[in-house]
Amino acid sequence: MTKSLANMLYLKQKLYTLKMTIGKLLEDHLDDFNKIILDLENIEITLEDEDQTLLLLRSLPNEFDNLSNTLIYGRDTLSLEEVQAALFTKESRRKSKSKGDQDA
Repeated sequence: MTKSLANMLYLKQKLYTLKMTIGKLLEDHLDDFNKIILDLENIEITLEDEDQTLLLLRSLPNEFDNLSNTLIYGRDTLSLEEVQAALFTKESRRKSKSKGDQDA
């Protein structure tokens, strides 16, 4: 990656407009998000953990609104790792429930 203004603006725009599409796997969305963050870091642009966390939460579809609100409100701090762990837990529960519904 080059550190040109055009590349920097492209990556920032890609990050700020990232949205998880319906039907996309959460793991794939998180991979896309983390790849953009790494690409920015490779051209020496770092975002605070709190900013990354907020951008990730804003990139999620409406079905994650309750989880987002639960994570954000009533806390003093929130890290990207905590959000990603909560998302994986929610996804695991959803998959388990879906599998249980299929077995019934």
